[in-house]
Amino acid sequence: MTDKPDFPKLPPAFELLDESGVGLANGDGLLDERERALVVGAANFQALTRPGQTIRLTVLRGPGGSLPSLTDEQTTTIEWDDDREVVGSVVLRSLVHTTSAAVDSDGLVDLVIDVGGGESTASAYHQLPGIKGAVRRAVRFTVPIQFDALRQFRTDVVERKYRARDLGRKAGVRIDRGAAAIEQGKTPAVLFGIHWLELGGAERWALETVQLAKEAGLTPIVITDRPSSHPWITRPEFDGAIVIPLTHPLAPDSESTLLNGILSMYDVRGVHVHHCTWLYERLPWLKAIRPDIPVVDSLHILEWRTGGFVDISVRMSNVIDTHHVISPQLRDYLVGKQNIGKDKVALATLANLTVPRDAPPSVEGGPFTVAFVGRFTQQKRPYLFLKLCAELKRNAPGEVRFIMHGDGELSGEVHGLRARLGLSDVLEIRGPDRPVPQTLAEADVLVISSDNEGLTLTSFEASAAGVPVVSSDVGSQASLIADELLCPRHPYPFIRTAADRIGTMMTSPQRREAWLAEQRTKSIAFAALPDARSWIRDLYEGWMQ
Repeated sequence: MTDKPDFPKLPPAFELLDESGVGLANGDGLLDERERALVVGAANFQALTRPGQTIRLTVLRGPGGSLPSLTDEQTTTIEWDDDREVVGSVVLRSLVHTTSAAVDSDGLVDLVIDVGGGESTASAYHQLPGIKGAVRRAVRFTVPIQFDALRQFRTDVVERKYRARDLGRKAGVRIDRGAAAIEQGKTPAVLFGIHWLELGGAERWALETVQLAKEAGLTPIVITDRPSSHPWITRPEFDGAIVIPLTHPLAPDSESTLLNGILSMYDVRGVHVHHCTWLYERLPWLKAIRPDIPVVDSLHILEWRTGGFVDISVRMSNVIDTHHVISPQLRDYLVGKQNIGKDKVALATLANLTVPRDAPPSVEGGPFTVAFVGRFTQQKRPYLFLKLCAELKRNAPGEVRFIMHGDGELSGEVHGLRARLGLSDVLEIRGPDRPVPQTLAEADVLVISSDNEGLTLTSFEASAAGVPVVSSDVGSQASLIADELLCPRHPYPFIRTAADRIGTMMTSPQRREAWLAEQRTKSIAFAALPDARSWIRDLYEGWMQ
């Protein structure tokens, strides 16, 4: 065994004893930065769930499109598919405190982890199994607008039922303190639950809170629970954080050992849940053993078809101390419909989260420019924007050009429809490597075609850049968008209404300015509401006292 390399950047859940080809210590191995961070995440999990033990991780790399396997039961199997490449191995020792309940620390535990096949985004439709999945995929990608129309009619039915029901509650915790079983750590920390480490509005806010925790003197412990290649795992906000990307299914006994390992290594001052089902569902157990730990969650969006995280949050409300909501719609739903006490619901908006401080000057002259900024996902309906572009190209009262700024699982469909609809000469597609403020500086109008939202951060950015927004009337968008620029959610009425309003802007600059003034007035009023960044900063500083 070689001498232990200097490894100052790793969190103190383990010490590195040896490695072969992986390059964790100095980055000169066969893994790139993202892959190394995934290996560290797997090592964090194994060290926390195997107190005091020596662990060897054999590191594999999968083919393109495959997702990581870091913590699931498959890691205990020392065989793998023929298409996996062996990168190297890592030997580490858990520094987690052992207890009488811990397994014997003698001997070596052998595990196999897979960092997957590189960054990738795959549509959820491509993961649907069986004949039903194949049929659904065929219809969805052959006639996306017609398929969406059916989805919206189904949403209408589900929404009516959803608004009429009361959600149940998990029983609360009555005890003042749990029975002590493990020694508590000394390092102040906050436990985060995050969906995944990918581009998204909720994820942007989650990263902001991780940074705010560090600024308050708290060590962030970040658990994710969704399959992903985690392209954001290398973001600077995670420097100094303990990141644990879960892959499922976990071994049943590893769930309590993970949380016990965290509690024994760190002085957890609070829990903050951002759209993380696994952590939501472990809150009753956590509150049962540590009822003194405050729990907060952040909610962004009502999801009528599935209930989503708002349903989970309401069900767990008796073991959550404060629900942070970003819009009046969510506050009114929790308090007015679900009868959650007003003192448990904190409205603090993201109005000032992403507004550019040094926006470039607007670009004057040239064709009227219509922009889309967002992820290419089913929720954002980029195909609907493309159909709107085709309608405007045919019937707009003047020369018009289009910019689509984003990337995501529907990228292939976006490029295909661009050519099929005859938009190649008038529509530019920009990736996330380009600055959004530059696109807004060129835009005369921003279009939000989503079938559901909470409050889009791009709406705030557009207002700051002096760009009116035409949006589907979903979520709390009415809090920001001029009344006449709110369009029906259903696809065909959306296209007709949006095309009409954009045509009016092209022929009447005065009408465009009036709509923009109304939008700015709403934005100013919204920005006067409590600010999420300030609210969280005060919360975390209180946890440090």
